[in-house]
Amino acid sequence: MASVKARYTDFDMMAASAVGWDQKYNHIGRGRFEGSLSMVVLNTLQVGRERWKPGIMQRGSAPARCWFVGLPIVAEGSLHVRGRQIASGQPVLAGPCDDIAFIANGHTDLAQAVIPVDQIEHWMQIRRGAPGLDRKYLDRPFKMAEQEIVKRGTALARLLRSLLNGADGAILPDALTAIEDQIVDVVLGMVPSTDVAEPLHRRALVAMKLRDMLLGHVEAPVNISAMCEELGVKERTLFVACVEAFGRPPKAMLLELRLNAVRRALTHPSSERTVTDVASRFGFWHFGHFSAEYGRQFGELPSITLAKTLGTGRAPVATRH
Repeated sequence: MASVKARYTDFDMMAASAVGWDQKYNHIGRGRFEGSLSMVVLNTLQVGRERWKPGIMQRGSAPARCWFVGLPIVAEGSLHVRGRQIASGQPVLAGPCDDIAFIANGHTDLAQAVIPVDQIEHWMQIRRGAPGLDRKYLDRPFKMAEQEIVKRGTALARLLRSLLNGADGAILPDALTAIEDQIVDVVLGMVPSTDVAEPLHRRALVAMKLRDMLLGHVEAPVNISAMCEELGVKERTLFVACVEAFGRPPKAMLLELRLNAVRRALTHPSSERTVTDVASRFGFWHFGHFSAEYGRQFGELPSITLAKTLGTGRAPVATRH
């Protein structure tokens, strides 16, 4: 896992630091250039965050056979790609072999992902029933509220931060795969579904199969793509079936089941005597996020649950939250 995290006052050096890119920058606007680049190169994709001021004009291309998607967190000036202004609520998009021809004429904070074409095609087929991204409808289906773009950009930046924190090898392979899946979901989840949910009786059968599937994956959680693929349905049908049957979407239901399994393990401890051990067994790799979710569901920290079980004022072994 290659990574970059640096600040720059030289825009040429910043452009050259991006792994796998062929690009050049020109500094535009008044004032001294200030920029920063954070990025991680994973097994199949890249995720990054780029900040600069006052502005840049970029030429060049992303890694071969990949789509580039940028999610503006901050854009004080206007953004342009290939001579077209990016409207509010639009991502920055460039397809394979495109000259990105990107211009940002003010302070900008851009979360970004570079995803291979074949990975996008697989996700689109499983989740949307479509063969891939079509340039003809890129302007239309991606339009959404500006705050939604910022929310997704912030989520991408949070996943990047987790990867950078674990760049020394602290992230286990399963957790790394889960993060890659989340990155793809954050980016491609913007594509609206044109799928029509199946009839009610069919959705009821899907819900029962989903229940059994989730109960069987409490210790090895599955993502939405795996659920769709195993059950043979598209995402919209999966979502509607789960909400109708259980009053919550699939991701929320699986999270609740996993948290309940953790609580059961903490109140009946065996060889695992720390919160970290128990959380890891049920697929929680980000312990701060896990602790917060546990607290929301049960009204106390997991370490308090374990301490009560052991009859002490606090858990006897240090835990990571």
